[in-house]
Amino acid sequence: MRHIHLIDTSIASDNLGDEIIVSEARKHIDRIIGDAYISSSSGHDGLGHYGRQLAADADLVLLLGTNALSAKYQRRGNFVWSVGRKDISVLEGKVVLLGVGASTTNTVVHPRQARLLRRLLSPHLKHSVRDETGKAILESVGLPVINTSCPTLWRYRSEALDIPTGGAPSVCFTLTKHKASSEDATFVASLRECYGKLYFWPQQKRDLDYLRSITTTDDIEIVPGNLAAYDALLERENIDVIGTRLHGGIRGLLHGRRSLVIEIDNRARDIGAETGLPTQKRDALGPELIAKIRDGFETKLTIPMANVDTYLKQLVAR
Repeated sequence: MRHIHLIDTSIASDNLGDEIIVSEARKHIDRIIGDAYISSSSGHDGLGHYGRQLAADADLVLLLGTNALSAKYQRRGNFVWSVGRKDISVLEGKVVLLGVGASTTNTVVHPRQARLLRRLLSPHLKHSVRDETGKAILESVGLPVINTSCPTLWRYRSEALDIPTGGAPSVCFTLTKHKASSEDATFVASLRECYGKLYFWPQQKRDLDYLRSITTTDDIEIVPGNLAAYDALLERENIDVIGTRLHGGIRGLLHGRRSLVIEIDNRARDIGAETGLPTQKRDALGPELIAKIRDGFETKLTIPMANVDTYLKQLVAR
């Protein structure tokens, strides 16, 4: 029986977007790797004593999602994929990326990071990245790579979207504390003009404190900061989802809700440009955003179906 070890980036994460990514990724790979013994460890905390034993025994290690691909030298420290000195030898040549994004727009890879990536990542299997920036990083260090887009969108390889074009009476919105901007107050004011009811979902705990620092919240219903509560809201309400949180927006889409992601970094911009995911530039959150909400917009996604199938087929036991 083959042994597959999962580096789970949702464990010990303070960002519920990681849980959204990993939960969708598992839906697609569990049917592919269901013949295997499966173990896991945390991406944020690193392997640890028991994780190293499991990874050493594994035939293959899958790193699941999030923006864990960097052009800067990243090993320990405050990064979503923590790799310790003792981890390198047990991971050597075993790690395959699954829907991993780039943490930066920079594709000039630091020499030490290039050496680390070449040592850790499999030279034989294609790595799945979710954007062209990630693809360029791996190509520059000579590793096989394929752009599959994000696993949170893979279900639309075979499922047609049934997303409203017109606006709902209510909206659930998101903000990002660590990407704060003076435009955010304008954004909330625009939502108040367009919707009769506002909900706010904190994808990170600190987002709620940030909301309270930029506006009053008497007319805003706060959704508990967990995925079950968010899913329940999306299931029961006729609601739009708009905000700076990429995967909060995609989760709305997965529930059939009209979703619009505000571009605050390369991730929403790249995925939007490559797949057609509806996005809005951050400097257009006043009249332009109001017009878009009221006039309506279509959601048409283009997912690289052949690339996804190529990636998944290579994981099937041979």
